[in-house]
Amino acid sequence: MNKFDMQLPQTSDLQAIVALHRDGTVSQAARQLGVSQSALSYTLDRMRKHFDDPLFVRVGNRMMATPFALQLQDPAGRVLRILQTEIADAKRFDPSTTTRDFRLAVNEIGAITMVPKLMRPFAAQAPHARLSPVQVAKEDMVAALESGEVDIVAGYVPDMAGDLLQQRLFSRSYVCIARGDHPEIGSAMTLEELARHPQVQTKSTPTTISWLETQLRGKAPGASKHVLSQHIAAVPFIVAASDFIAIIPQEVYELFRPITGVKAVNLPLQIPPVAIHQYWHSRLAADPAVRFLRELICQTMQEGA
Repeated sequence: MNKFDMQLPQTSDLQAIVALHRDGTVSQAARQLGVSQSALSYTLDRMRKHFDDPLFVRVGNRMMATPFALQLQDPAGRVLRILQTEIADAKRFDPSTTTRDFRLAVNEIGAITMVPKLMRPFAAQAPHARLSPVQVAKEDMVAALESGEVDIVAGYVPDMAGDLLQQRLFSRSYVCIARGDHPEIGSAMTLEELARHPQVQTKSTPTTISWLETQLRGKAPGASKHVLSQHIAAVPFIVAASDFIAIIPQEVYELFRPITGVKAVNLPLQIPPVAIHQYWHSRLAADPAVRFLRELICQTMQEGA
């Protein structure tokens, strides 16, 4: 095993070889490298011992490369180009030029209220990229974030386990709605009245449904009947076409009120709001693309709130 096999040259060694061949003098090469002449001379002396070759010899007023140093020029240049471009670019991210597909996991509420608010700022900052809203089951969210299948999960997802980081975005409030010309319901209801009226419920708001059932327990036993909608976007339309009432997020009410004619009904108790967070995996916390997306989401949603 020779000396070359025992230890590979350092990056600074390769830079010195390329600079000395290009500039021809120790003083000029040192100036281009941003080091002192003595430091470059020390590097050259160390490389001569390492390669057992003089590498550069003085001819007139220039340092001329030996045949072995000439052989090193091409591989040294290739290594330095990789370090300067491919490896350095791995940490560099420019949203204005990226063509990345960003995957944001949201439920239906997030898809119709959060994603539309993100589209304009996202397009302005990342015009060549794509924002893809996806649905992921809660039990699969940690694995999806860890693997990079999704970049961010946003919404109300309590008790998220795993090595995740999170950031609070805003507080989601809820409102009771009825059709605008409901024959029995005006601008307010008692809990007893709320318990007696049939409701449209959705699996998108399980925490609110649970709270409501607790508040109404025993108020009007057996009086209510419910319609369970798989889609929260359908709830305002069902309410507008029936005598049913519903509890839905304030953003959903504001979105569909102009086209459905539903109205908000005051209740004697405030419906508890929920905190909406965004989640990302610690493995990707330093990824500049993921950081760009979560900063955009945070700024947009907090401004909207």
